[in-house]
Amino acid sequence: MIKRIFILCFFVSVAQAQQDNSLSTKLGIQFKPILASAYFNASSIAENIDDFNFTLAPKQSYSLGMIVRKEVNKTFAVEYGINYIQQNFTLDVSNNIHNISDVTNFGIRSYELPLQGLVYVKISPKIYLNAAFGFSYNVYASDVFSEGNNNNRFFQNTYRRKRHQSALIANIGSEYRTNNNGYYYIGFSLHRPWKDIARVYPEYDFIGNEDFNDNAPGNDAFYIEILGNFLTLDLRYFF
Repeated sequence: MIKRIFILCFFVSVAQAQQDNSLSTKLGIQFKPILASAYFNASSIAENIDDFNFTLAPKQSYSLGMIVRKEVNKTFAVEYGINYIQQNFTLDVSNNIHNISDVTNFGIRSYELPLQGLVYVKISPKIYLNAAFGFSYNVYASDVFSEGNNNNRFFQNTYRRKRHQSALIANIGSEYRTNNNGYYYIGFSLHRPWKDIARVYPEYDFIGNEDFNDNAPGNDAFYIEILGNFLTLDLRYFF
């Protein structure tokens, strides 16, 4: 229901912007592959407990959506829109004592409403350098369960910290503007939530015996935090 309201509001705002010829407004689409980056705490995380070793690693992920740009003047603009984000992960487990080795794959889906201020500088007749800064409102779709690829005795539950959460966003890039064929943009963006977005609770069932995360989550349960930071390569086209 919330997603439908967001989408409805977005398209209403687009229609209103296009009807007002006094405003310089551009509607664009974007595709953003997510890049793993240790510098922004967006790479693999290794943890261990009771002779179990876990590695949580990001895999090929992406964001796609639509964006509206409203120019304030020749230097400044405001951008907003809606994006779908798919963040994929693998969780590896190993235990040399019990000869255990397995992996499970899962993903976290979310919907993003970004709002940022943009400044751009003209460096040639058709090329502009852009920098933007702002905030996003994110809605996380659901908690996630997955089992091991080799054995269903290994499984994990990922629980959202909150259903709704905000994040800091920043962007830098350049665009090539044509008179009749739109704008072509390439750049990089940083998405950084204020707090972790989810917690992964791995479990291994020793044929009915109590394990280290029995009845997780609890006050003493073992978990791995998903910080939610990510860096993207931004590919945009403005009509």
